[in-house]
Amino acid sequence: MFTQRTRRILVLHKKTILISVGVIISILIIGSYFVGNYFVEYVLGRKPVNFDDPLSPTYDKPTVEQINRDIAKEKVKDFYNNISFEEVTIPSTDGKETLYAKIFPQENSNLWVVLVHGYTSSHKDIEDVIVEYYNRGYNVVAPDLRSHGNSTGEYITLGEKDKDDIVAWANYINNSESKIVLHGFSMGAATVLLASSADKLPESVFAIIEDSGYTTALQMLNEQLTYRFNLPTFPIIDISNIVSIIKTGLNFYDPKPIEAIQNSELPILFIHGDEDIFVLPYMHTELYNTYKGPKDKLMIGGAGHTAGRYVEPQLYYDTVFNFIETYT
Repeated sequence: MFTQRTRRILVLHKKTILISVGVIISILIIGSYFVGNYFVEYVLGRKPVNFDDPLSPTYDKPTVEQINRDIAKEKVKDFYNNISFEEVTIPSTDGKETLYAKIFPQENSNLWVVLVHGYTSSHKDIEDVIVEYYNRGYNVVAPDLRSHGNSTGEYITLGEKDKDDIVAWANYINNSESKIVLHGFSMGAATVLLASSADKLPESVFAIIEDSGYTTALQMLNEQLTYRFNLPTFPIIDISNIVSIIKTGLNFYDPKPIEAIQNSELPILFIHGDEDIFVLPYMHTELYNTYKGPKDKLMIGGAGHTAGRYVEPQLYYDTVFNFIETYT
């Protein structure tokens, strides 16, 4: 039999344990939120436009890639000295953002391309591609994705909402004679793949070029944590996803380009660099092998993330335009 004193001690001890457990749980919850919130802000928070791939290696002396980048920059300067363009804004389909684009019109051409830039970038990062398409007779639409460049938005959506925005741009330029190509890079590549099976995508879209796109946003985030930061995916991704859903509305599990293309029949050209450390090359293989529609692929040796057009510019553009002409 316990004495009254012993009972009081046991009750007090039990309360102490419960309080301690409660404090520990509270600390874990608060700590988890801060970790998740940091990751969400780091990955999805709007950032200043970054024109230099932070994952590209640096060199002590000029490389073919660097030389071709410089050549491309000079072409862009000359291009802007000799052409005119329009600046256009449209509302996003969800009514939350104002979307910006530059449009480079041609006379007497029904060929269009919508060029979609990558993560934390803007249309300015792919101005060299604008030049290539324009010089081949294409009207060019170069939008800034939501939360990038001159478009409004607080959080990046990894393609999930961007796909609807790109569909909106395709419909903006659509008419009975339009022939439209979607060409995206990195997150922009994932975006055009997601858009490939969108219900409201106009029938005038006849081909898609994806350069360095990922299979799913979740897989890409997992790879970055594991290989770039050497951190465990669990519980960081799981906690961060909860915070993201609450704070931004984005579920990391939603953007799945590899599933979207299974409902598409459009011709798709899959491009990747074999030295890409941001979107690993195996994703290129998985995307290509999964797609059952008209397709082709180009793996560029020695190219990092979206750098193929600088490492092998002739091969890159010959492949792109030969592919498009096959279906024009």
